[in-house]
Amino acid sequence: MTCSSTMAAPRTTDARAAGPFHSLHAHVHVRLRDGGSLLLRPLVAGEVAVLETVFAGLSSRSRRQRFLVPMPRLPSGHRRALTDVDGDRHVAWVALVDGVPVGICRYVMTAPDAAELAFEVVDAQQGRGIASALVDAVTTVARARGITWMEATVESGNLASEAVLARVGIELFLSDGLLEGRGELRPASPPSVVNRRAVLDLAGQGASSSSMDAATSSN
Repeated sequence: MTCSSTMAAPRTTDARAAGPFHSLHAHVHVRLRDGGSLLLRPLVAGEVAVLETVFAGLSSRSRRQRFLVPMPRLPSGHRRALTDVDGDRHVAWVALVDGVPVGICRYVMTAPDAAELAFEVVDAQQGRGIASALVDAVTTVARARGITWMEATVESGNLASEAVLARVGIELFLSDGLLEGRGELRPASPPSVVNRRAVLDLAGQGASSSSMDAATSSN
């Protein structure tokens, strides 16, 4: 399951080097609908190994759906841009199953109150609700940081991604062969399996902030 072609413009500072999967003690645990478990955490700037592991798990079709063009390999410019996260303007979270990265979701701000959303899940793990969990986590952070509108682009016929986006308020319309749209960001429905307060704690949002109340209002 993949969505959009969001690409962040790289900053001039060098990305931080990272180990294979950057071992972090903090994560958010998610119980999937099939009874399996999932760990979510923010992607660290420069974590190329995570990006490449997820990319390697995508089929040619999934890569095309994610980047909207054939993508047999990930160009160096894409690697730099997609790992140039700062936790504010460009936020990305990774999903891990048994310690292995299986999906990434990100937003990149396009205006002070708007951002573009993109996500991908490796083919072997699709259909388990991982994309929904990732999108819920990332949009929870977005709402807490004042983003009220979310945009996305999807390849026509990508029904699974359309359904995930509809849950957070993005309505898509056909335009030049692609589905594009935006919507007023809302908490994912039906009630999420993700602990949104834990997400905001891990993202660095203060537990006492009014933004947390807004972001977790449906939990």
